[in-house]
Amino acid sequence: MNNLYKWGLAGVLLVSASSCKKFLQEEIVSEVSYSLYTTEKGIEGALTSAYNTMRAGVSSERALTFSDAGTDLFTLGSDGNPAFNQYLATLSSLEGKTTSYWDWNYKGISECNVTVTYLPKVTMDEKRKVQIEAEAKFLRAFYYFNLVQHFGKVPLIMESNDKVVTSYKRAAVKDIYASIITDLQFAFNNLPIPAAAQGRATKAAAAHLMAKVYLVKASARSAKQRELRGSTATDADSVIAYASKIVNQQLGAYSLVADYAKLFDVTNQVNSEVIFSVQFTNTLLNNGSGNQQHLYHVPQYDAVNTKILGRSTEYGRPYRRVRPTPFVYNGLFGATRKFDSRFAKSFVWGYIANKASAGIVTTAGNKIDVKVGDTAVYFSPVYYNTPTELTAATQSNNRYAVYYPLNTYLPLSMNYIFPGLRKFLDGTRPTTNEVNGGRDWMVYRYAETLLLLAEGYGLKEDYTNAAIYINKVRERAAYKEGELKTTQYWTFEGGNFADRLKSTVADMEVKPAGIAINFTDFMLDERGREMIGELNRWEDLVRCEKLVERVKLHNPDAQNIRDYHILRPIPQTHIDRLDPAGPISEEQNENYY
Repeated sequence: MNNLYKWGLAGVLLVSASSCKKFLQEEIVSEVSYSLYTTEKGIEGALTSAYNTMRAGVSSERALTFSDAGTDLFTLGSDGNPAFNQYLATLSSLEGKTTSYWDWNYKGISECNVTVTYLPKVTMDEKRKVQIEAEAKFLRAFYYFNLVQHFGKVPLIMESNDKVVTSYKRAAVKDIYASIITDLQFAFNNLPIPAAAQGRATKAAAAHLMAKVYLVKASARSAKQRELRGSTATDADSVIAYASKIVNQQLGAYSLVADYAKLFDVTNQVNSEVIFSVQFTNTLLNNGSGNQQHLYHVPQYDAVNTKILGRSTEYGRPYRRVRPTPFVYNGLFGATRKFDSRFAKSFVWGYIANKASAGIVTTAGNKIDVKVGDTAVYFSPVYYNTPTELTAATQSNNRYAVYYPLNTYLPLSMNYIFPGLRKFLDGTRPTTNEVNGGRDWMVYRYAETLLLLAEGYGLKEDYTNAAIYINKVRERAAYKEGELKTTQYWTFEGGNFADRLKSTVADMEVKPAGIAINFTDFMLDERGREMIGELNRWEDLVRCEKLVERVKLHNPDAQNIRDYHILRPIPQTHIDRLDPAGPISEEQNENYY
């Protein structure tokens, strides 16, 4: 155990069940000592603790703040963190969220190291023993991949210590990537194809993460970044090799869920697209702090038309930490948004009255009766230049709905109201104010595998193959024959009402020549369209060396961003623990001291 961070020995040891969807169960253990880890029960508990620590990414704002805030797709919500969203001077080594993110990942690494270090001392089934090591190394790779992308050089700790160590030095970025790859190679070679239980690592999960790691190395454009990451001429080939194993169904029968909306249905969490997910449960006693991702993308819808619209489990509790940038509506989807069902299905465009009220006075002075089921708040990417009421001329049953256009930038003074991201809403919560959510965190999914494979080919300038795999994702995103399009298609987007049930598959298809013109930006856009809000955006921008450029171009609230913001500050709490500590230039990232 790495006592640099003094995690201590857990009073609650988590052990795994052999066959159930929610495999994490708690067993109270008292008087725990290191000798416990030399037993089969103890080593299984150490591994399960390493899994359980993954939950912390979404049981608070750790992953959201680090991956979505202050990007080209998300900016400051009215209750968000200004330091990360606007790159203020307070984004420093003293920022608590930076410490929290660092500690989360090193806690997981510590638990993985305990597992790997003590495993040789355990007498147990040898096959299971190898699988435990493979699972622990997969998880350790996951945690180090988080750290190296955000902090660059970090201490590379690969074994457990039972004494306090305070002299850790930061390892070179390329050495950290090499260590991650070594762990993942062992994991890939020794993990099973079908999971032993839902939520455990598999061969496909290791292959997917390996493809992502190699893509970071292959994406480096400048000589400085290629040297820093240890990039080689074969990195893109490795992306293709590992992603292809999944796509060719060598590692299991993964496939796209036919309807993009069904992919995020809370009742459909175990489906053909999930490669790896972190498990939660609706049994609050066993759920820790729960998956709280359902909170952060929700507008303050209950503060607009309070007489007819109150808070509901369906629409979520509005923490409004981030909101989409104008680019999401008018650039990311742009001209294709009327053909791309992801635009309609990713957001809540209309909030429906859940309270009836008689004699409501409109701004025009008319009195109307509002019924449950009438529209209370409605958003559109076009039409009006200021928020207004809908009138009978637009939609007769929406005469009291407040209408927010998104073809103009809504200023910071209005950053409490925006279309909520639908993907993480959790209507299974027992009450409207419950923050402890039971949704699984879908970390890796098959659509991303297809995009990884496409990007691998594109980096080799094989745009023909790249287009093949991009089009598999875009075909699912298109409206299918007989599927009713959103009303915006014919009311605001210029589509014909007669085509409301017509397929848009052909409209969504890309050609090799088209994606070759600016392939990196195209892939960033396509990943944004497919995976908006799925906790990977900041990392994508940094690996492509596009963070500063695209944030300045697309995020009006984050113009303070500077070149050095491609790394986060090393937490002061870590630096203060070091004894002896080197020069601050050695221990801290540039421009944070």
